Amino acid sequence: MASGGLGYSLPASIGVALARPGRRIVALIGDGSAMYCIQAIWTAAQRRLPITFVIMNNSGYGAMRAFSQLMQAHRPPGIDLPGLDFVALARGHGCPGRRITDVADLDRCLAEALASGGPALVDIAVDDATTDLFNHPR
Repeated sequence: MASGGLGYSLPASIGVALARPGRRIVALIGDGSAMYCIQAIWTAAQRRLPITFVIMNNSGYGAMRAFSQLMQAHRPPGIDLPGLDFVALARGHGCPGRRITDVADLDRCLAEALASGGPALVDIAVDDATTDLFNHPR
């Protein structure tokens, strides 16, 4: 998917898991986008669906940061999302979760999540530096 559909991968992963029983599903999503459909984690936990939710957490809407730079808008409100605790959100929905702040822990944590019998969430802290998402050659 090239654009649009904020939050899409969380509920889409539920659909894939239901359509493909017995397969391990990985849903990759940004932290801002995840907040649009966070309740999908509850569904995965209730149904014991084998989904690993991987949250790329840069404490905000990275795409909107990049777009605001392109539009030369300086510090628009509502783009930063400090303090969201996805591990606590996952646990509150009945799903185990882990936060990764050191890349050395990434392989082990992902392996554990992928080996679990049900849903698991991995919240990965990433740099909040804006990349040049919208400036590519035509």
